[in-house]
Amino acid sequence: MLGLYEGLRKAESALLTQARIGRIGLAKFLYGRSVPGFTTATCRCGVGQETPRHMALYCTHEADKRHYLHVGKTRTYTQMVGTNEGAKHFARWMMHSGRLKQFALAKRLLYSSE
Repeated sequence: MLGLYEGLRKAESALLTQARIGRIGLAKFLYGRSVPGFTTATCRCGVGQETPRHMALYCTHEADKRHYLHVGKTRTYTQMVGTNEGAKHFARWMMHSGRLKQFALAKRLLYSSE
């Protein structure tokens, strides 16, 4: 299991862990915790609940950016978050999505030179 996180920076590892257990700053989790401002678990695309899986596979707002996750081949969500190669791409992709405000500073510090 530790090999899954090899090569990831601390913030990327934290994001991956949160995504894998479903406790991450997206609408489904925040609505379930009665966070003010979250009146529904539905994604802004209206297709399903806002979860990491939904974003990676189904969200129409992410469709044009999703190719980064596949790296030339089709990937399942389990491959994205359960393999080291997939996890690296997934964590960075999620960080760049802009939906996770708690990672805004980490994104700026980690990727400012990219």
